[in-house]
Amino acid sequence: MAQGDPAWRSEALAPRLAAFLEQRIGAPVAVRDLHRFTAGLSWATISFTLRREGEADRPLILRIGDPNGLLAPYSARPEHLALTSLAGIAELPAATSLWWSDDLCVLGAPFIVTTRLEGRTPMPIWPGAAAGADADDDGPRILDDFAAGLAAIHACDWRAAPAAALDPQATPETCVRDELARWVARLPGADGRPEAPAMRYAAAWLHEHAPTAVRVALLHGDYRVGNYMVKDGRISGILDWELTHLGDPHEDLAWAGLRTLGGTETTLGGRLDRAGFLQRYAARTGLAIDPDRIRYFEVLGQFKAACLLLMARERVRRGAVHDARLAVMGLQPAAAQMGLMSMIKAIRWT
Repeated sequence: MAQGDPAWRSEALAPRLAAFLEQRIGAPVAVRDLHRFTAGLSWATISFTLRREGEADRPLILRIGDPNGLLAPYSARPEHLALTSLAGIAELPAATSLWWSDDLCVLGAPFIVTTRLEGRTPMPIWPGAAAGADADDDGPRILDDFAAGLAAIHACDWRAAPAAALDPQATPETCVRDELARWVARLPGADGRPEAPAMRYAAAWLHEHAPTAVRVALLHGDYRVGNYMVKDGRISGILDWELTHLGDPHEDLAWAGLRTLGGTETTLGGRLDRAGFLQRYAARTGLAIDPDRIRYFEVLGQFKAACLLLMARERVRRGAVHDARLAVMGLQPAAAQMGLMSMIKAIRWT
């Protein structure tokens, strides 16, 4: 590694992580077999083995919020709060949060250590692309598990759980606009106004039409094809909790089928049956799914997608990029904003 790299990008990672874990565990440990996964544009994901004398080796996952990542600056606290609140739910195969820290002095970036889940991660199949998937990736039990997992997240009594700390003041009247405001704040601009005219218009439209939530639920925030693992024909893990927050359950439902994430009129991510997912979710939760709310949150989802592309472009401008994929994303904001305007127009004229 180049001189001056942060600890987590250098050979200092293993000893620094081991020192942190020794403080938490209260006994000497060794960190071995570090392997970084290349997928993902935000947090860095690294598998490792924790070795402690007299105990079996523990396979674990280290997730690090790269200061140059797409959604930086990061905090590991929201993911820890969500995973801790949802621990032990049979219908929700999620990792267990073991340790976390936002102290930059430890590794140079926020991080969380969790248990390691087993399986492979099916990715979205874009329209016109060959499936190229294992038969187990799209079986009927996957659809059942996908609906059951989201229902379990939304059923969490977050007020009586650590997740209450995400936003103790969240109400049905405020939570949707609060989420919009968080994303507007990430955009390049001044005085709380996005510099891109299309984004200013969309933000104003979304604020004006923001619904009162049917109820305030704990949301995953990025629940979709590409963020779960499959093993033996079942979902074996729900991944990537960095966008977790409190809001209307329709927000997660809309995000799962977003076109910009590979969704179509009939599928989620080109893989799972869209209508079947909504039916299974409704049957488990008793929620009367509102198509108008789905359409609103699809616009919000597209707004977020356009935000990500604009943020990528801004990072390229500043030279704060360690991943060539961000440079490619920086070429795409115009198309995303055109799609956003088309979605708003379609709602206005229906």
